[in-house]
Amino acid sequence: MIINIIITKIIIMQFYNRQKELKLMELLDQGKPSFFVITGKRRVGKTELIKQFTRNRKALYLFVDSNKSINILMDEFDRLLKEKLDLPDYIKVDEPENFLKFITSYDRDLVIAIDEFQRFQKVYPSFITQLQRYWDMKPDNCRIFLIVSGSSIGMIRKIFIEEQAPLFKRADNILTIKPFTVLETFEMLDGMGIKNPEEKLNLYFLFGGTVYYYRLFEKYQCTGFDDALEKLIFSEFAPLKNEVREILIEEFGKEHSTYYEIISAISQGRCSMSEISDMTHVSSSSLSPYFYDLIDLLGVVEHRIPVMDNPEKSKRGRYFLKDNFFRFYGRFIYPMYSRYMAGNYSPMLEKVRKEWQSYTGKIFEDIVHELLVEKMISDYPELGSWWNRKGDEIDILGVDHRGRKSLAIEVKNKELAENEAREILELTLDKTKLVKGISGQKLKVGIVAQKVKGRKNLEDDGFLVWELEELIP
Repeated sequence: MIINIIITKIIIMQFYNRQKELKLMELLDQGKPSFFVITGKRRVGKTELIKQFTRNRKALYLFVDSNKSINILMDEFDRLLKEKLDLPDYIKVDEPENFLKFITSYDRDLVIAIDEFQRFQKVYPSFITQLQRYWDMKPDNCRIFLIVSGSSIGMIRKIFIEEQAPLFKRADNILTIKPFTVLETFEMLDGMGIKNPEEKLNLYFLFGGTVYYYRLFEKYQCTGFDDALEKLIFSEFAPLKNEVREILIEEFGKEHSTYYEIISAISQGRCSMSEISDMTHVSSSSLSPYFYDLIDLLGVVEHRIPVMDNPEKSKRGRYFLKDNFFRFYGRFIYPMYSRYMAGNYSPMLEKVRKEWQSYTGKIFEDIVHELLVEKMISDYPELGSWWNRKGDEIDILGVDHRGRKSLAIEVKNKELAENEAREILELTLDKTKLVKGISGQKLKVGIVAQKVKGRKNLEDDGFLVWELEELIP
């Protein structure tokens, strides 16, 4: 008799690096009744945080699906609440006011989490104002810990933070969950068994600090960057195949294609309003609402101005994608979407590998900026990128007007020979002469690269030099 033994790898996905957030939630839970708001862009880990917190607590998780009517949602909430609390049939909580009255007067320990809460603005706006009324009227013996979360950052702000907001000052705390920093991501990858620094860096270039993508990396048993490309993106059943498209359709409906085109334009280096307008064929005067949605609602784009420019007067603003996967999708998938959907992955993968070094240059610059800001901000209060209309740029410029000193740093995502590094440093020194307002200040010029040969010679000549391994231990 032949016995076939199949050994299946059991994957246990860990919960990473949200201990401060959990402690805050535990504190609020001890002081019930409490009202807690969690916001942050999609896939950043809001739902996982709620699941982790409620794991050993009596809790009810409710999701607001904007495709359902309020009647269907309330029927669902009614059923889930009765199942969780074993309520008799005669108790009716299938209407918004009955539901809110019940939960705000419940006198036993219970956590209620309402995910994508801001969607009530579309489904049934009165729910929000009714919650305000019932929360204000709750009795002292209420033992509810109410958690609401939402990925539409701008809408959450309108509901809870702005002065005229219906739930202004009702929440005990409002927490914005941010993507992991590069150091936090590298620590997480260490725990996942990815030890090679280059592999870590490439994965961060691809996914940034968005935890959800790394959970997929674990779930699909990816072994590294190349494996992740093939399993998660460039295969017939890839879980991220329609990721960006589905998010845009869900948020913006029929207009999603315009947002898609804007994201693709920025991904391909069109950063000014006029450049984006030319590529998308949307007039500059019509782009503002789209940028508001991408910046304030979805949180994947940001507007930057040169360091030292007045935010209210600057005419040199540029738009950048701060979500690495959206950036990747807009650069390598959207322009060849027909080929992608036809399953012709090989030439697309080849293009990614061929252009990866040049493509990741700007992301590497952002990483270095993130890592250096903490080290430099106390010495140089004004710190950021600088550029002018002629195309001259300095990757990082730090200025301390009071101390009359400045710092200019160039960033290169590669290994540099001494002569290459020296040429870049001299060019950067020349570009500082174009910056208004720093003439006569004590100036330091530096360079950051993956490796710099002849580093000591450069430092002996007064230049500053950093290598990547110093910034990411």
